[in-house]
Amino acid sequence: MPKQVDHAARRAEIAQAALRLCARDGLAGVSIGQVAQEAGISKGLVQHYFAGKSDLLRASAHVLREEVERHMREAVRGARDPLDTLRRVLLAIVGLGESAPVLLLAGHAFLTLSAADPDVRELYRTGGDATHRAIVALVSAARPGPGLDPEAEAHALLGLARGLADAVLVGEVGTADAASVLDYHLDRIRSSAATGPGHGSATGPAIGSATGSATGSEPERVSAPDLPA
Repeated sequence: MPKQVDHAARRAEIAQAALRLCARDGLAGVSIGQVAQEAGISKGLVQHYFAGKSDLLRASAHVLREEVERHMREAVRGARDPLDTLRRVLLAIVGLGESAPVLLLAGHAFLTLSAADPDVRELYRTGGDATHRAIVALVSAARPGPGLDPEAEAHALLGLARGLADAVLVGEVGTADAASVLDYHLDRIRSSAATGPGHGSATGPAIGSATGSATGSEPERVSAPDLPA
């Protein structure tokens, strides 16, 4: 019998090889031949699955999104409440600088591509918008006081997490110090929630295999911004 080939898995393997090249050499380091060498397969096999470099890069961007979402889902398992879930999501973003530098660096490389490629740009926007909505929902579920704006807090926390991820990546700060910085800012929400109306009664959206939407009805994926997610 001829050997059964998992074509989806083979495409993903090739896309992963392209991601490693993006992280190591930037987009200039990605070509069909170089990806074939990185993946340990023939150039013809890469061309069998992908029409060209652009097709391959778009597929790699989707794989990158899936990998980031997997990190998020794993991070929030067992979260106790909305603030704990929020903290775990932000720490997962920061932790990419240490545990998954390929994803972080490849994401930065794709940011350049997004300026010229509408498909990749849409991935950035979709992922960033979904993450922002999820963070807004989590902040809102913590029942903060009237002086705290969940929309503004979500933007500030995501920007902080992205910056800390880069700082961890280059060794400017360690993950423990980065967590302390996050906790310093999360304490504002925690303190506000402790004195706000209805404090202590929220359960918030769940982020596991998916993140609850702001209404709590339809699930919504979570992925880190600054990545084509």
